Formats: sequence, C-alpha cells, structure tokens
Amino acid sequence: MPLIQIEQDDPKLIAQVHAQIEKMVERVRKMPNTVIVTVAEEFVLGYLAALYQQDLLSDGQWRRLVDEARAALKG
Repeated sequence: MPLIQIEQDDPKLIAQVHAQIEKMVERVRKMPNTVIVTVAEEFVLGYLAALYQQDLLSDGQWRRLVDEARAALKG
C-alpha cells in the first residue's frame, strides 16, 4: 500500500470540521428536539473522534473543536 503524507491540523480539514459543526447547529435550530440535539452532538463528536484517532487532529485542536461543537449546541 502506498504511503501518503498528511498534515495534522490541516487548515482545509479544520474548515471542513467547522462546516460540519455549522450544519449540525442549523439542523438543531430547525428542530430543537432533545433527541435530535443528542444525535447531532454524537454525530459530530464521533466525526471528531475519528479524525483524532487517525492523527489528523492534534490533542489541542481536537479539544478546541469538541468545545466549539458543544458550545454551538448550547448557544
């Protein structure tokens, strides 16, 4: 299998993550239901966890994005 180079905390990746968080917030605002909020939060947190586990996000960046996602849901 060929090796590929990846950049941890790539600005393009961070922009994509921000877009996912924004989509989550839009969906939740349209239907502010407790179940929908929980599912949306779990989806985004799972997405972030997968990126972190593959070393695409540093520890600090992962924590910032998790905090951002949770704050966006509460805001």
